[in-house]
Amino acid sequence: MKIASAALRLICGLALIILAFGTYRRVGAQAAADQPIQIAGVTIGASAGQLEFALFVVGLIGVFLMVLGIVTLVKKQP
Repeated sequence: MKIASAALRLICGLALIILAFGTYRRVGAQAAADQPIQIAGVTIGASAGQLEFALFVVGLIGVFLMVLGIVTLVKKQP
């Protein structure tokens, strides 16, 4: 059970990091040009700074999940 939860944390963390980076690359030019930003077909009224901060937080959550997965794998059972 320990290996399954650790693997799931690693996969979800990596997916969040890839999602945040991919979204930033896709809409970064629109945000810098002050054009309306569309993510998944929804127009978002966020500024470039707000979008960058939000995607940074999502990436940090992904890193946190990956660290938890690694710690779970490395931690010894009593």
